[in-house]
Amino acid sequence: METTQVKVLWIKDEPLQQILAGSKTVEVRVGYSNIRKLQEGQLLRLNDRYLYRLRRITIYANFGELLAHEDSARIAPDLAADELPDELRAIYPPAKEALGVAALELEPVQP
Repeated sequence: METTQVKVLWIKDEPLQQILAGSKTVEVRVGYSNIRKLQEGQLLRLNDRYLYRLRRITIYANFGELLAHEDSARIAPDLAADELPDELRAIYPPAKEALGVAALELEPVQP
């Protein structure tokens, strides 16, 4: 019998609150190996507390490609689309962006 491993994903408080409220449905991470190993349908425990399912994971070459294909309001509902690239690069400098960029579409798991 196969067991499904639940991965813990740590998210800062403001984006976490947006996810919990349903206004943020796409989390962006760079292509670290642990992120690239995630699979659609996998369960994630946000901040080791809130159970979500990874509905979709899409890997892009960089933030420009990500923003050409993803709705910025689903990534950062409180930012204008033209502010998002600078915000992402403030978190992830060029060396991290060079690893690739993952869009993680999340959905809550209903009890």
